[in-house]
Amino acid sequence: MIVALVVPVALQATAMLVDEGWFHRRRGLPRWERIGHPLDTLTIASCLGWLVAVPHGRPATLSVYIGLAVFSTLFVTKDEPIHARLCTAGEHWLHSILFVLHPIVLAAFAVIWWSGEHQTVLAIQLGVTLAFGGYQVVYWNMLRDRATANVNNTWYADLGSRWHDAQDTPIALLRAEARHRNPWIAEQLGPEPRAVLDLGCGAGFLANDLAARGHRVTGLDTTPENLAVARLHDRTGSVSYELGDACALPHADATFDVVCAMDLLEHVEDPARLIGEAGRVLKPDGLFFFHTFNRTWQAHLIVIKGVELFVKNTPKDLHVIRLFLRPEEVARMCRRHDLEPGVLRGSRPRFRWPLWRMLATGKVGDDFEFTFTRSTKLGYTGCARKSARSLDPRSTSSGLLSACYSALTACSARAHEVDDHAHDREQQQEMDRTTGDMEHGETQQPGNGHDDS
Repeated sequence: MIVALVVPVALQATAMLVDEGWFHRRRGLPRWERIGHPLDTLTIASCLGWLVAVPHGRPATLSVYIGLAVFSTLFVTKDEPIHARLCTAGEHWLHSILFVLHPIVLAAFAVIWWSGEHQTVLAIQLGVTLAFGGYQVVYWNMLRDRATANVNNTWYADLGSRWHDAQDTPIALLRAEARHRNPWIAEQLGPEPRAVLDLGCGAGFLANDLAARGHRVTGLDTTPENLAVARLHDRTGSVSYELGDACALPHADATFDVVCAMDLLEHVEDPARLIGEAGRVLKPDGLFFFHTFNRTWQAHLIVIKGVELFVKNTPKDLHVIRLFLRPEEVARMCRRHDLEPGVLRGSRPRFRWPLWRMLATGKVGDDFEFTFTRSTKLGYTGCARKSARSLDPRSTSSGLLSACYSALTACSARAHEVDDHAHDREQQQEMDRTTGDMEHGETQQPGNGHDDS
C-alpha cells in the first residue's frame, strides 16, 4: 500500500521540479510569486506538521487536517491571475496537473497517518518540504538578484531639492553618511590646501564641504541635474563641477593630490577601471578615499532589503548585491594600479532613537547618525596611497618602462648630436678645400702667360 501512496507524491515532486527548474527560471518570477510560492509550500508544511505532531487515528484530529488540506488546495490557485498573463501553454498544462495532484497527495498523507504505519515517511516529507520552501525564499528573494539585477542609477536625476532637505527618501541616509565621513576625510587631508577630485559627486555633499575647508575641489558626475544642485549649494563658489565618466576621466596624469569615490564603486560595472583612472590622475604619494558596501548576507539583508522595506520612496535596485565588493577585492584592484591600501574602517548606524523612529515612520531624520566600527560586514571606508616612485599608475612596471624610454631618448639625441657634428666637420672640410683651391688659383694667376696691361 505504501508504494501506491508514494506514487502521487513522486509525480507531484517531478512536476514541481520541471516547473521550477525550467519554466520559472526561464521567465523569472515577479515579486508576488517570489512571496506567494514559499507561502504555498508553507501550507503543505502546515498539513504535514500537524500529522507529525499529533497521535494518529483520532477523528477530531483528522477534521483539523481536512480543514488545513482544503485551505492549502484552494490557496495554491491564488497566482492564476498572474499566470494567465505570464505563462505559456505548456506551463498552464503543468499547473493543471499540479492542481489535480495536490489534494490527492494530501489525501495520501492522511491515509499514511491514519494507518499508524510509516510515520517516518511523513517526518521525512516534512523535512523535504521545509527545505524546498527555504530554497524558494533564499534563491528567488536573495541569490537571484546577484546574477540578474542592474543597479538603478537613473533615479537620482529627478531628486532636485530633495537631495538636501527630504527625509522620506534614502538620500537622507547619504546625507547622514556624509556628516559622518566628511570630518574624518578632512582630518586625513590636513590643513594645507589640496587639489581634490570627487568622483560621482552627486549633489556635492563632500565636494562642497572640502571646498569650505579651503581645498581646491573638482566634482565630477554623469548626471547634469545632480551637478546643478551641487553648484546651487556651493557656498564658496569655488568648486569646478564637470560632467564626465569616472571610468574615463578627462584629466591628465598626476593632476590631483586626492581622489574620492564615496558610495560609487557599487554603482559601476567595472570598479577596477574606475580605480585605475583614479590612480592615473593622482600625483605620486596622493590619496585615494573610497566608501562602498561588502558583499555579505548581512549587507544584503540590511543595506538592500532593510532600506527597501523601512525607508519611504526607495526605488527598486537602488543597490544590487552582485556589485558589492569585499575589502580584499578592492585591495587587489588598488595594488594593481600602484595604490597601497592603508586604513580601513567599517561603519554602521548608531542604535539610538532616530534609528527606531526610522523603522516606525520610514523617515530619516537629520539626527540620524552613523559610526565607525571594526566590522566591515556592512559598509566600509578606506584610504589608499599612490606610490611615491610611481610615474605611470597604469602599469606596475611603469618605472622600468619610463627609464628605458628615457635611455632610448637620450641615446637617440646623442646619436643625432654625433651625426650633426660629423656633418659640420664634413662641411668645414669642404669649405677648406674650396678656399684652398681659390687661393691656389689666385697665386698662379699672374704667371699664367697673360698680360692684362
